Amino acid sequence: MDDVEANVSEVVDESNNINSESYDAAENNEQNQSKKESDNKEETIVASQTIVTDEPTHSIQEFIDNSEALGYKKEVVAGALFSCKKSELTKTEFEAMVKEFLGKKVE
Repeated sequence: MDDVEANVSEVVDESNNINSESYDAAENNEQNQSKKESDNKEETIVASQTIVTDEPTHSIQEFIDNSEALGYKKEVVAGALFSCKKSELTKTEFEAMVKEFLGKKVE
């Protein structure tokens, strides 16, 4: 009788170990999946930052000289870039500054 109880006890212990291993494996899989998603988000952020830095820069004078081609009068571009601290800008930065300048109310 003791042998039967010992065998039953061993089977129960083995079953618990298998369930525990399965649970641990599932938990590790979830952690790995979460880490992969986090890595993908970091790659996306880095990629989007790289795109912005790859944009060519132009001097303020180039923007003023070519203002008509960009769709603005020289006076507008000169006013928008008057207080600019940078000597060179990307086209995206330039457009943001001009839109902000044009959005201001005249007092």
